[in-house]
Amino acid sequence: MDKNTKRIFVVALVAAVLSSAFAISQIATTSAVQKVEATQDTVGQDDGNTRADSTDHFESHVPSFAASNSNLNQTQITELRIGLHDLWVEHIVWTRQYIVAAADDRPDTSFAAERLLANQEQIGDAIKPYYGEEAGNQLTDLLKDHILIAVDLLEAAKAGDDAAAQGAEDKWYENADDIATFLSQANPNWTKDEMVSMLNEHLALTKTEAVARLTGDYATDVATFDALYKHAVSMSDEFTIGIVKQFEDQFEADRNGERPN
Repeated sequence: MDKNTKRIFVVALVAAVLSSAFAISQIATTSAVQKVEATQDTVGQDDGNTRADSTDHFESHVPSFAASNSNLNQTQITELRIGLHDLWVEHIVWTRQYIVAAADDRPDTSFAAERLLANQEQIGDAIKPYYGEEAGNQLTDLLKDHILIAVDLLEAAKAGDDAAAQGAEDKWYENADDIATFLSQANPNWTKDEMVSMLNEHLALTKTEAVARLTGDYATDVATFDALYKHAVSMSDEFTIGIVKQFEDQFEADRNGERPN
């Protein structure tokens, strides 16, 4: 992996410990920590009931949505759901793999980074069947911009350049807003406020996970990964429901419940 790519992914590890130099979604981070603590408090209890309440977006609505729309092809909805689940779960799994590897300077760090980069491309590709090539590429570009701006923020913080750090942070949040705007404009079922909330929660939990790993707080590290897993699944469910609602004609079933020819 080339030097620039390595720099891009190092930010995921180091930015977590530089919060004293710049504020990153302080309110969202506090909320995430509280929810992780709630998750830890329920260890040993029924995961299917108690721990699902530890964040706003954990509960899956796809099964009930599909069941209440029996006119739609259930197999096709399930295929979409599984595909999006795989992508978002892979995203948090490979993010964690990179954090763990980079924290210990392990030789698999660059391989984890390359796999995570491929996942960014795959997420953009996943929307192309519904929104087209240009939209898929635009989403990928927005996700890459998010990482590149984070690199600028990190470098400014390390240099002690407060003005540059603040400028980069402003650009970082503008980029996050652009992603939420893109999604909400692409699909009216994905409101801007909901997209901002889900993205901020994902970022805050990821930061909590990285800080816990670096500081040796392994209980919080593991609990936060559980939270990230549930959150990623829930996000993919929301995307599934939004796509099916917007493109319902593509999911219509014949009277035998099969996909029309």
